[in-house]
Amino acid sequence: MYTYIVSFKVKEGEGISFVELQKFEELTEAKPAGLDHFHIFKDQNEENRYFLVEYWSTKEDRLKMESSKEYQLFREHRNLIVEKKYETYECDVVI
Repeated sequence: MYTYIVSFKVKEGEGISFVELQKFEELTEAKPAGLDHFHIFKDQNEENRYFLVEYWSTKEDRLKMESSKEYQLFREHRNLIVEKKYETYECDVVI
């Protein structure tokens, strides 16, 4: 299993919007092929920093989803509340 982790700095006061937008996308769009599940974590040490952790069958499945028109539209909406994107990590699940 392939895991994709990305962290975001969300604009002041937009934390709930960020979480709700991610959840709304999951509920209204068809689940992308290969996406098993995801979690959102809120950093305890840095204000307005969130981590999105996605579990995929393969990296290719994630890349295919990210190239879709639907994802591009979602990303445009999310960019309105994200101050900056920090870093990304790509991992294989071991346990």
